[in-house]
Amino acid sequence: MALKIRLKYFMRKIKLTKNSNLILLFFLMFSNEVYAQIIVHGGGIANECYINTKVATTSKLTAINVCYKALKEPLSKKNKAATHVNLGILLMRRGEYLKAQEQYTKAALTQPQLSEIYINLAASRIYTTQYKLAVEAATKAIKIGTEKLPEALYNRAIAYDSLGFLNRAFEDLALALEIRPDWPPAKNMITKYDKKNKITKNK
Repeated sequence: MALKIRLKYFMRKIKLTKNSNLILLFFLMFSNEVYAQIIVHGGGIANECYINTKVATTSKLTAINVCYKALKEPLSKKNKAATHVNLGILLMRRGEYLKAQEQYTKAALTQPQLSEIYINLAASRIYTTQYKLAVEAATKAIKIGTEKLPEALYNRAIAYDSLGFLNRAFEDLALALEIRPDWPPAKNMITKYDKKNKITKNK
C-alpha cells in the first residue's frame, strides 16, 4: 500500500517523455531509500510514536496522530526533535513528502546537529525529485557525523545517480559496504553498475 502511494505521487512529478520508462524503472528499483528513526528516551506518547516507526508497514493515521499528540506534551529538545523526525517518517510512508519535510525543518530548528534529520530529509527530497537538495541534506548528515553513515551514503548515492553522477554514486555505495558489508540495500544497488561505474543494461 505504501509503495502504491509513493508511485502515485512520483508519477505526478514526472513528465511523460521518452525517458519516462527509464525514470519509472529507476524508481521501482531504488524505492528502498532508508530512514533513520530516533530513539525517544523515557516512556510516554513520544516513545509510542518512535515504536510505531519501527514497524516498517506502519502508516496509519492513528500512529501519526500519536506523534502529533506527543508534540503537544512537554519534551526535552532532543525528544522533541526526535518526535518531529519520527512523525516525518510516518508521513513519508503515506506519500506525504512535503508534510514530512516540514517536520524535518522543525526538528532542525530544535536540534540542528541531529544527523538523522538530514538523512530522512534526503530521502523525502528523493521522492519529490529534488535531487540536488537531497545531496545537500545527505552530505550535511555525513559532515555532522553519524552512526548511520551507510544510510546517509546510500541516500546520497540515489540522488547522485539521478543527477547522472554515476562515479560518485558508486563510490558512496562502495564506502557504505566497507562500513557495513553485505548490507542488502547498498549491495543490491551496486550490482546495477558495471566495472566502469555505469548502470548496466541488465536491470
